[in-house]
Amino acid sequence: MSQAFRYTAEYVLDKSYFEECYQQSVNPNPSPKRFIKTAVFALIGLAILMLDAISSAAMSTKETYYLGYFFIGLAVVEFLSIRFNKTWWLWRQMMSKAAGEHVSLTIDDKGINSQSLHVNQQILWTDIYRITETDSGLLIKLEKTTTYLSKRCLDKSVIDFIINKQ
Repeated sequence: MSQAFRYTAEYVLDKSYFEECYQQSVNPNPSPKRFIKTAVFALIGLAILMLDAISSAAMSTKETYYLGYFFIGLAVVEFLSIRFNKTWWLWRQMMSKAAGEHVSLTIDDKGINSQSLHVNQQILWTDIYRITETDSGLLIKLEKTTTYLSKRCLDKSVIDFIINKQ
């Protein structure tokens, strides 16, 4: 009878970890489809401002003027989030309550368990659709999401165990 496999490690959710996660798992798509929301916000804002300028009705108030510029501001923010995708993504991760936390990682015959003060994630082997090895880690594809597991806290035997569980 073979002995049950169990591996534990600990890592910190710091900026270098999040940057590695971004580089290995996020694929920024430079297609024009990403700019549709930006264009829609800008067009709505311009339409409100133009209607406000040509209309002599009672609708023309300070609130509609501000509403037009609000939509133009949304368009600018959306454009910046596309243009500076990595910076935007890293900033959101660093502002999360999990940033800076120590994570306890346990890999055993049941699955992969990550625990910290704010995160408790259990991934069962039966829930995993595909495991893709990258230069710096493993992309674990679940039904609706993809999780990244860095190799910086794993040794060769654990990596082989995870890949063989596929």
